[in-house]
Amino acid sequence: MSKKVFYGIFFLLLVSIASVVGLMLSSADMDSPFKAPLPKVIASARLPHPEKIRIQKNKCPAASGKVNIVLVTDSRYVTPTAVSMYSAIKNKCPQSTYNFYVVAEEITRRDENMLLNLQKLAPGTVHVKIIPQQELDLPYENMQRFMQYKVGMHKIFLPDTLKELDKVIYMDGDTLVLKDLRELFDIDVSTVYAAVAKDGIFYRFPKEMAEIGLDKRGFYFNSGVMLYNLKLQRQDNVVAKLVEYVKTHEDFFGDQDVLNVVFGSKLKLMSYRYNCISTFFEEDDLVFLSRYFGEELPRDTFYIYENATVIHYAGDKPWQDNYKPEFLKELWFRYFNEVVRL
Repeated sequence: MSKKVFYGIFFLLLVSIASVVGLMLSSADMDSPFKAPLPKVIASARLPHPEKIRIQKNKCPAASGKVNIVLVTDSRYVTPTAVSMYSAIKNKCPQSTYNFYVVAEEITRRDENMLLNLQKLAPGTVHVKIIPQQELDLPYENMQRFMQYKVGMHKIFLPDTLKELDKVIYMDGDTLVLKDLRELFDIDVSTVYAAVAKDGIFYRFPKEMAEIGLDKRGFYFNSGVMLYNLKLQRQDNVVAKLVEYVKTHEDFFGDQDVLNVVFGSKLKLMSYRYNCISTFFEEDDLVFLSRYFGEELPRDTFYIYENATVIHYAGDKPWQDNYKPEFLKELWFRYFNEVVRL
């Protein structure tokens, strides 16, 4: 086959793929109450960039303010959780007070001390509370293929676990916080259950999305970073609805499927910057993602991460061998190496 013929076929294939993607997104846009103006789309390009991600200087407000943050962990995940908390503390504004709540299932006294010692990094403006939990009394067998995510099911009980709070940022332990979190915490969620960021699972698994009734909504959100309205969830008895879903459905994708279905349309979409999922930006076309997220994206993934508030290492983890890209691996170990020296 000649080069000319090969490139011709390749071009036609790209056009076909783009058409299918466009139709899928257009269909979702027409039916979804979350329709937003299309962003200016800039073509993807790999641009020259530094070898390491640079931490951007915060634009700190003059007034002081508090941020409530909750994470869920067990003994297997306590170190990544500590790294996530450490990064948040290192990159917060001096005027911000962070109240961390760690819902911990069966961790050791040594693990607890590692988390509590993080308070010493910013005395008076960082507080850590450990909330010990036993394994939940749930029919985990219903999760089938997704049993490894069972610890995350503590998320659905947060309105009851944190009765003293009205609003909280939830973060998974496989995250890094690169900027102050007050901008995220100050998002108005007074009329919704949560502020969330889109997840690429929606366009990767359209059949599964239709099966759980989310095709009309037009998106699927990632539960790794959320701003939770605990007060409204308690008022609407949402925990009972979440538990009922767990008991009456099978083979669901952990807490994420449950939350997506039960929360329905009582959601506010927030920027990908607050839950910047490495998996999709590395594997999918930036032109397509710009339209899916409804935001203009930098032309190179390096700058997407560098401008993020929270990087979420969903999928492969930076502490695993052969993790790519190298600059995201280096970034995580930059904080890990500081944590182990505390």
